[in-house]
Amino acid sequence: MEKPSQSSKVSRMSYSSRLQQLDSFLAETASLWQPQPFKVRRPTWCSDHPELTHALLALDAPSLAYFASDQKALIDFISTHIAQITLIPSLTELPTAPSKQHHLIAPHQSSGIPGRKWQQITSLYHCLEKPAFAITEWCGGKAYLGQLLAREWQQQVITLEQNAQLIESGQVAADKQGVDQTFAMVDVLKDSVSQYLSHHHTIALHACGDLHRELIKQIIRTNAPSFTIIPCCYHLGHHTNYTPFNCSLKLQLSRETLRLAVNETVTAHHNEVQNRNLDMAWKLGFQQLRAALTKSSEYHAFKPVPKAWLKGDFKEYCEKLSEREQLTLPEHVDWQTWENSAHQRQHDVLRLQLLRQCFKRVLELWLIMDMAVYLEQHDYIVSVHTFCKRTITPRNIIIEGKRRLPF
Repeated sequence: MEKPSQSSKVSRMSYSSRLQQLDSFLAETASLWQPQPFKVRRPTWCSDHPELTHALLALDAPSLAYFASDQKALIDFISTHIAQITLIPSLTELPTAPSKQHHLIAPHQSSGIPGRKWQQITSLYHCLEKPAFAITEWCGGKAYLGQLLAREWQQQVITLEQNAQLIESGQVAADKQGVDQTFAMVDVLKDSVSQYLSHHHTIALHACGDLHRELIKQIIRTNAPSFTIIPCCYHLGHHTNYTPFNCSLKLQLSRETLRLAVNETVTAHHNEVQNRNLDMAWKLGFQQLRAALTKSSEYHAFKPVPKAWLKGDFKEYCEKLSEREQLTLPEHVDWQTWENSAHQRQHDVLRLQLLRQCFKRVLELWLIMDMAVYLEQHDYIVSVHTFCKRTITPRNIIIEGKRRLPF
């Protein structure tokens, strides 16, 4: 008889056990993924793994692009130097949601909806089961998903949104289509939402950070009967440190660290990637210049730089940033040398940060399981699965649940 694979063992594991396994793994490997090459020239793991460091820094541009876009290939490459990395595929395995809506949606229904967004909402729709309750669309934005559900299921939908312009345009679109969809101007972090949850099936597609965490709390508080949540942008919130739902976890994380969980490029356009790389290089160059002038190697954080600043040259960029950061520049600066140094530093950062990239899905699943276990502890039957390929959206994990009926 064949022994069950590690991956099949993980898939049968309870969410509570899965969370503890993810928590232990991330805590034990923290020295590999918590240091940020953008902030430190050489993370401490470089001295512990000199062969890996050399192999990463030696990657040419095509190899860098290949590993940055193919997580499996990256893990295979890194694991030849660090054996612990081989555990990641089994730790992050999730089932794919079966299709429950088999009829095709008329192509003309996508009119006015961006192509990738249309793929996301139709992929989600096909794996959803029509709920027995009216639907609340949590932080619905332009309400594309709510309109589709109201139309296809002939179901009542109420969309919660705080942006008046989005509400107005969404209501116009709903009225034009003749669907049973209404809008409520609600700040879900401040206003009462119990009337929209207590007897509704709530759906949140890519509610960011505190928005999806608040929904978890409100679901429990209002005894909501069922829900579908697709979390996004875990790092967004009002607090500096992240507080997990389960207090027994070992990991202590800042919200800044949670950016790793959403550090993806699979949906970025070529021009976006180029602009982001230029922005990174010039920021790194300015950091080096600042360190030399202030005689301090400590990383100095600063606000995002306007995109328009990238349209000039490196000298203009640094002059504007120096003025904003109240850094006095000397009269003569060898700008070409500093710009060359900036691009060399970027070369190293892009390669050294590949090790961190191995852990992004592990961290995301830790966050997902933290929520799933918390909901289970509050009498919900929960399932976690994916609803589409990561090329459509990297944030492709669903948390679904129904309130456990009393015996």
